[in-house]
Amino acid sequence: MTTGQSPARRVAIAGVVGALYVVLSLAVAPIAFGPVQFRIGEALKPLVIKYPVVIPAFGVGTVIINLFSPFAGPLELVFMPLVDVTGGVLCYFVARSIDTTFGTYIASLIYALWTAAGVGVVLTVSAGLPYLPSFASVAVSEIILLLAGNALLVRRV
Repeated sequence: MTTGQSPARRVAIAGVVGALYVVLSLAVAPIAFGPVQFRIGEALKPLVIKYPVVIPAFGVGTVIINLFSPFAGPLELVFMPLVDVTGGVLCYFVARSIDTTFGTYIASLIYALWTAAGVGVVLTVSAGLPYLPSFASVAVSEIILLLAGNALLVRRV
């Protein structure tokens, strides 16, 4: 939790997580965009459960990453950061509502599906791809990454 931490420490945590998100996602840039995505930085998203201060960092990180996207435009630079921020808030509140380890996995699953739904919209509007296959393709990688991130980070960090 970030309760009781100084504002400077909270900003530092958010900055480090946001920077890691960008670096890990751009490290796999060839597969970070399009209908088959695997952004390793997505595994950091479950950290919002313990550190809600990082929620805006994922929005900012998404803007930075999507500057490199072949689909860069309003959907990638405004809509998707909003999807990430609202997904982070949703994840945090679901995890708090179901205050168990299982709840953190449900929250991470919801965040993964929320993100995939947003990416599906972008791919449909920007690339003319059909929504359901785009959503499903991205959902697979999002679910894998967020559940793995939950397992590796939420109880250990």
